[in-house]
Amino acid sequence: MARAGRCCAVVTRLVHGLCMVARSSMARAALVALVVLVAGGALWHAFGNLDFAATARAVIRVGPLAPVALVPFSLAMGLDAAAIRVLLGVLGRRVSLSGLFRIRIATEALHVTAPAGFVVADTATATLLAARCGVPLGEGALLAVARKWLVMRAHAAYVALGAAAGATVLAAVSSRYLGGQWLPWAIGGSALVPLALSVGLGAGFRGGPTLARLHTLVSRVPWRALRERIEPWRSAAVTCDGQLAQIGAARSATWLAAAAFFGCWLLESLETAIIMRLVGGPLDFGSAMAAEVGVSMLRSIGNVVPGGLGVQDAGYATLFPAMGLTTEATAAFVLVKRGKELVWIAIGYTLFAKLRRVDRPKKPSADEELPAVSQAAPEM
Repeated sequence: MARAGRCCAVVTRLVHGLCMVARSSMARAALVALVVLVAGGALWHAFGNLDFAATARAVIRVGPLAPVALVPFSLAMGLDAAAIRVLLGVLGRRVSLSGLFRIRIATEALHVTAPAGFVVADTATATLLAARCGVPLGEGALLAVARKWLVMRAHAAYVALGAAAGATVLAAVSSRYLGGQWLPWAIGGSALVPLALSVGLGAGFRGGPTLARLHTLVSRVPWRALRERIEPWRSAAVTCDGQLAQIGAARSATWLAAAAFFGCWLLESLETAIIMRLVGGPLDFGSAMAAEVGVSMLRSIGNVVPGGLGVQDAGYATLFPAMGLTTEATAAFVLVKRGKELVWIAIGYTLFAKLRRVDRPKKPSADEELPAVSQAAPEM
């Protein structure tokens, strides 16, 4: 099992390393600057003539109801933790839901704020599961792959449903800004991207010797040092393939986890609907879904920017006025939404710092050591 863990950890690091190498630091910085510049231009266009007093009144109107905006995210993290618990149960690991909930809150803060946040969050999750829950690092790496597989499946269903539910709203936005009513079809069609990725990633869960084949391919590289290094991992790769097949064969567990991830996406739309209502807009779940699936597509394009900063906000600034919200209510929405994120980021980093602490045995005090010294003295 330990060797399997090492193999999976190395494979995961290799894949992540290749992704990081593919983006040079200069190209990434240029891309980030371009995305931020475009998003900033869209924000300036939307909020250039903003009435700051009216915006402040819309934010103040939220008042004591502001904590309500925090509830959907906590429920979503609870569902996410429950889904992870189901997947770990397939591997024979029994982990408390409360412990997984704390880990998810902590690692989501990393996901939102760190560049290449998904890599940082997956690594931190595996590390915390090993340190706090006794889950081997290799199984934590497998869990990250399984979670991606099912989250993308759920996201495809969510985007398709959101495009259908908000078709009227999206068509109106499209007519206003794009000169046609094709936006609902474009967003609905974009669901094929996560679906295709999920199907492709799911190939590793169908019982085939995926990692064993990868090991065989790498072992044919004309580099003796590399071949000698990976040769002992053959049996570990076979073990990992067995664990992937074990997860894939647990159909009821994987569909239950996918349903939980789908619920997380729905809760994100519920959060948007609640904040829209708090700042003076209508409580319209369909419009909220339409906005979120549109913004999620923009967020995917601009995921090089931590938290989709600027990109996400520009999306709301473009969509909401076309849905009937005033510019001031839209600006208030963005402020409340970002404020909610800052609260959860602060909570997440606090939990992360606490979870990283290693419990060490208490060092005996001088008074506790004295009896032992006095008892040992006669033998000297």
